[in-house]
Amino acid sequence: MTMLAVLAALAPAARAARPQPLVDVAPVGDPGPGSTRLLDRGLRPSRLAARTAAVRARVVATPDGQSVRVVLSRAYTANARLVQSYVSFLASLPHGRELGLLKIIIATPAEIARACGDADSVACYGRDTMIVPGEQVAGSTGLTTSYAIAHEYGHHVAAHRSNAPFRAIDTGPKRWSSYERVCVRTLDGRLFPGDEGALYRLNPGEAWADTYAHLVYPTQPWAFTPLLRPDARALLTARFDVLAPWTRPTTRRFAGSFGFAGARARRFALPLTLDGSFVARLAGPRGTNFDVALVARGRRIGRTRARGSADRLRFRALCRETLTERATLVVTRRSGAGPFSVAVRYAG
Repeated sequence: MTMLAVLAALAPAARAARPQPLVDVAPVGDPGPGSTRLLDRGLRPSRLAARTAAVRARVVATPDGQSVRVVLSRAYTANARLVQSYVSFLASLPHGRELGLLKIIIATPAEIARACGDADSVACYGRDTMIVPGEQVAGSTGLTTSYAIAHEYGHHVAAHRSNAPFRAIDTGPKRWSSYERVCVRTLDGRLFPGDEGALYRLNPGEAWADTYAHLVYPTQPWAFTPLLRPDARALLTARFDVLAPWTRPTTRRFAGSFGFAGARARRFALPLTLDGSFVARLAGPRGTNFDVALVARGRRIGRTRARGSADRLRFRALCRETLTERATLVVTRRSGAGPFSVAVRYAG
């Protein structure tokens, strides 16, 4: 995850800089294990100037009716063609309505190194603002300006997607994060959401951004943890998160009845395909005492023991160990008889 205080100014460069209209160029090789930060780090507010008069901004329309605000460094000569090339490239990427919330700052590589907080930074993103180079940056790392922008836009997508109760900017959007089992792998100490330091390559928020970039550049070698190397289904899931995002939990209802004789438990299959919060609300007749439990992987992972039959079973987060967790909801009769219902609200 990257954080940003909104940029107000970029200091003029000491030398004349030559901006280049953005050209879609694929990366030219593997960054290699020595490149500890493939693309970006968090923006540092202390490194940003505070004079708003030092920047020039334009609002550029996209073909689908959105608008992108573009700020051009004063180190570059005003150039409408340059600005349009960046917006046109962004509009060509898979996107939703979040594109119209983006501010892009086109800066020199030297300015980016100061604003993004690292001499090796190519670009960075935070709070709806992306700082990108106004020149082609392909070099020994094999990266290109267009690839850097694609990666950063992946962060922007995550910033406008839900993965409740997790932060999508740290863990990726709901479907991709669930498919890659980010939740359980984090609990196991194999992934480190939000780590922009030594464990950068184990940060699922960065792996999501690069998975997004692989939607555009699928042949680029993978530079993050092999645990999150995207396969065909991961790429399909990522595209789904971009174009048809998950927005809210789903609700399912189950109903049954107990007699005074016969079975004392009723079971209902509940496949879990997404990670997230879980609430089961039991409702039975007054004077009865029913309980509700959730069973998965052959063991009971939670149950209620409250008096009466108005129980609630809650989990802040359920983390699947397999792509589809074959869970079972179990309602048990301790006393009384009659009909009952269970409303389950969960990620999906």
